[in-house]
Order: sequence, then structure tokens, then C-alpha cells
Amino acid sequence: MGRRKRKSRTDAGGPAELASEPPGPAELPDQAETAETAAPEDELELLQNEVEELREKNLRLLADSRNFQQRSQRDKAEALKYAEADFARELLVVIDDLERTLDSAKTAEDVEAVADGVRIIYEHFLKVLRSRGIEAIEAEGRPFDPSFHEALMQRPSDEYPAGTVMQELARGYKMHDRVIRASRVVVSGGPAQAAQPAEETETESDEEQ
Repeated sequence: MGRRKRKSRTDAGGPAELASEPPGPAELPDQAETAETAAPEDELELLQNEVEELREKNLRLLADSRNFQQRSQRDKAEALKYAEADFARELLVVIDDLERTLDSAKTAEDVEAVADGVRIIYEHFLKVLRSRGIEAIEAEGRPFDPSFHEALMQRPSDEYPAGTVMQELARGYKMHDRVIRASRVVVSGGPAQAAQPAEETETESDEEQ
């Protein structure tokens, strides 16, 4: 009897049956690439959203800063406009005293009483000025100082040395360390006799010629 031939793997339908099986691991890299492609798009969208939020915050900050600057300028202008309100109120008290003194002077028979009232008002007014750092500049009898004094004329004087303020025509004032009005003064040129010898010498020289 002859031997039976074994069926080959080909006859058993090996390769043909394998072709109909589900896809194997060879197709997984395509899915990974799809996931990797989608991830950068999501990150880009997130970054764009963050940039938009930051831009809006920046715009709000700029608007707040602009409003703050405008409000500060208005407050500063308002403060400067009424900065001297307290000083004005103090001066109004002095004006009230002057008005009362003027009214009483119309019927007053005692001139000295009116003079005393004016003196009191004057002292009150100087007190108000001192409270604001405003004081009179000392001039008469002081050496002439162009920083504080304005010389209107020069006169000879036996009483005051040359270069000394001998008379004050208008009182000067300073606020703290700054002069707000210089004193208008007359400055001494020294004794009048100092100029005579020179005149006599010139006269004698003319006679000899």
C-alpha cells in the first residue's frame, strides 16, 4: 500500500485565512500621528486665548492708569485754585476790623483812639503775614544789599557811612528765604565834605593857569 500524502499548510488554507484577520499592530503608528497632530492645535488655541486675556487685562490697566492721571490732574488743579482759601479767610478778618474802624472814625472826636485802632489792625495784619512766613526786610541802617534792597537814589550823609541804607521809601518783604518785594531805599554816599577838597584842588589849578 502506498503512503498517504500529508496536506500542506497551503492546502490547509493558511495564507488565505490570514488575509481576512483584523489589522495588526502595523497600523497603530498612523493613529499616534493623528493624536500628535491634534495636540499642537489645542495648545495653539490655548496660547491664543491666554494672549487675548492678557491683551484685555493690559487695556484695562491702561484705561485705569489714564483715568487715575486725569483724576490726579483735576485734584491738583482744584487744590491750587483754592490753596489760599485759609489765608483769604484770615485777611477777611483784618478787612472787618478796618471797616469797623472806618465807620467809627466818621463820628470819632478822639483822633488818638482812631490811631490806636489802626495800629491794632496793622499789628494783626503783620501777625497774619508772619503765620504765612511773610516778614518785612530790615533796611534802614543796614549795609546796602542788592539781593534785598533796590536803590532809588544816593545822597550824601554825615550820619550814615557810604554804602549804607539811610532811608526806606517802600518796605520790602520776603516769604521764608525768597524776596517777594525788595525794599526801595536811599543809599548814603558818605559825608558831603569828602568831595570838597577835590573841588578846591581843581579850582586852584584853574587859577594858576
